[in-house]
Amino acid sequence: MAIVTSIFDALRKFGRSNQKTAIHRQDEQLVGKQIISRNQHVSRSELGTATGFVATIEPTPETLVPLTDEELTPILENAIFVDSFFSAFLNRASSDKFLDDLDNAFGMWTESADKKGYSDEAVIEIVGAAFGKFCVETLCMRWVRIVDEYGIAIAIQGRVKDFRSFPFDVISKRIPSGEYGFFKPVYINLQEISQGDCAPTNVA
Repeated sequence: MAIVTSIFDALRKFGRSNQKTAIHRQDEQLVGKQIISRNQHVSRSELGTATGFVATIEPTPETLVPLTDEELTPILENAIFVDSFFSAFLNRASSDKFLDDLDNAFGMWTESADKKGYSDEAVIEIVGAAFGKFCVETLCMRWVRIVDEYGIAIAIQGRVKDFRSFPFDVISKRIPSGEYGFFKPVYINLQEISQGDCAPTNVA
């Protein structure tokens, strides 16, 4: 534990800005939770590598249910608008490198003084929906609603293996720090997890 702590302390002081903000976000998420382990991890896939920070906590009671078609409709409708977002900030529609397009367009939006009418909330809803839809279609996932002691969240979960991500939170928690370039790394991490030894997904 002392070695892990010293690594995190060193990164808090001397790490790159994105490492510092990632650790700070995780620190906030872990407040009040029983931590089993915490470490830095490098995920690998045919798309490249992604370095992140992984924390394992004691499980808490939760209710998880798949979204109904009615609940899913507005999410999928919002995802369609990502091409307009690309046109506004990349001057073109999406290409066959969708994750790169997301990272590049979001980066342009983040740094641009002219947001072209795209508020923080609009970007979270549109880009989050598009990223989640891409993961669902390419990693055998589904949209779910999770309710626990911390609140309600919309997430995506593996249909066969229980691995998860929170497409809207992935964006909303990074906007305040101006961070971008994270869509492909998040996806690479999900890819690796999806191929690992995960618990089976509840079929409900």
